[in-house]
Amino acid sequence: MRRILLLTLCLLLVAATGAAALQQPKRSTGSERGDRRERVMLRDADGARIGLVRLREHGDGVAVRARLRGLSSGFHGFHVHTTGICDPDAAEGPFTSAGGHYVGDGGAHGDHAGDMPSLYVAENGTAKLAFHTDAFTLGELRDADGSAVMVHAGSDNFANIPDRYTSSLSGETGPDEKTLATGDAGDRAACGTIGGDDSDEVAGLVTVTSDQRFLPTVRRIRRDITGNPDLTLVTVVKHARSAGRAGLSLPPTRLLIFGNPGAGTVLMQDARTIGIDLPQKLLVWREGTEIKVSYNDPHYLADRHGISGQDELLDQIAELLHQLATGG
Repeated sequence: MRRILLLTLCLLLVAATGAAALQQPKRSTGSERGDRRERVMLRDADGARIGLVRLREHGDGVAVRARLRGLSSGFHGFHVHTTGICDPDAAEGPFTSAGGHYVGDGGAHGDHAGDMPSLYVAENGTAKLAFHTDAFTLGELRDADGSAVMVHAGSDNFANIPDRYTSSLSGETGPDEKTLATGDAGDRAACGTIGGDDSDEVAGLVTVTSDQRFLPTVRRIRRDITGNPDLTLVTVVKHARSAGRAGLSLPPTRLLIFGNPGAGTVLMQDARTIGIDLPQKLLVWREGTEIKVSYNDPHYLADRHGISGQDELLDQIAELLHQLATGG
């Protein structure tokens, strides 16, 4: 019997305060970490990034953590599909190129190896989910044609339909063939390939688009930082002004450097080298008519420096950075 232990399902924005219990991490090389981890960028049918799903071999199974945004509120089917091709223009509908559910040793839907816990999205369009499963390994998902992580438009009933109900399509009692295959989760809303490349995504960098102009975005972020008693604004670097002094031109670009010594010190106690990536930074920059805000994914930094056992603190930091970047 497969075990899927749901650890966390919440939609809270929290400040990066407090310290997680320290553990001495087992150091490993970058290639070893890469073999045991997978980072999946999910995009919707319009190509917009909606978040990340991380898979990490842990104990006898795989730990899965999802952080998503920009989805409709309510429950959504959340699965692994058989083929690592996420084509929004596929002939049979967006992302049908990814094939059906990854079945593994399972039978009907509800027992597929790729059946993951349903994703719950709050009214603000954000979702967090963490669980551990022994239904698949990363090696299985990285087969010749790869695989894909899929978010569906509707909720998943896991084929849990009693025989007292009759299908209006087939006249069969209980779950019909379609329900047994998909759980009636509906269209495919977002997709990300396992083992695939996200060519315009800088490794470890999260970028969002501001709904304000350049200076109002900078002022809003600065105000949010200085108004938070747990944060200290170190400095603001005006790259475009420096470029002008050197006789060069650069579109508006400002770097806000800030930190929380309590949270940062906890990470540095695990790995002193993360100090090269601290304090935290938010880069506000203009690309064409759009204003972008970029920041380092704290989980990526932890992987880079071999830090383990700090997931709760890293989640808190990630939530705070997203809140500062988006203003929500």
